[in-house]
Amino acid sequence: MLQFDLDSLVSATALSRSPGKYLAKCKEKPLLILKNNEVEGVLLSTEAYRELLEAYELVQDMRLAREIFEQPTDNPEGKDVFETMREIDEQKDV
Repeated sequence: MLQFDLDSLVSATALSRSPGKYLAKCKEKPLLILKNNEVEGVLLSTEAYRELLEAYELVQDMRLAREIFEQPTDNPEGKDVFETMREIDEQKDV
């Protein structure tokens, strides 16, 4: 789990005045961007963002797999799970 400390906070004004400084800092850890003392956004490194996207995609795949496994087990065509998943993906692309 991510934890944030006072060093993780940056005001939107400070960010706009010194973007390079904070772009370098966000490579070490995510920064919370404050506007009027409220968190308005998060500044992440591209690597951290990529990891979040991969984790999100994995969760989506797990949800799809759960949907497939929770469907009735009647399988008159004798298809395996992976064949069924491919068919579902093809239907989404249409």
